[in-house]
Amino acid sequence: MSFWTDALRALQQVALLQHKVEQALTTAEEARRHSIETRERVIRLETLIDIAMKRQSAPPPAPPALPESPQAGS
Repeated sequence: MSFWTDALRALQQVALLQHKVEQALTTAEEARRHSIETRERVIRLETLIDIAMKRQSAPPPAPPALPESPQAGS
């Protein structure tokens, strides 16, 4: 009878181990998605910083020229 008891206990442990592996895979997938989202956000922030730095180092655009007014008496 101890053979059947040991076999049943082993099957229970295998089922528990399988459940834990499935939980670990789910957690790993969530972590992977979070990592991808974070990387995309960092890329957007880096792009905004790069654009802002390029705008800051570039000279400001010249104001538009005013039309010449006709001079009276010339």
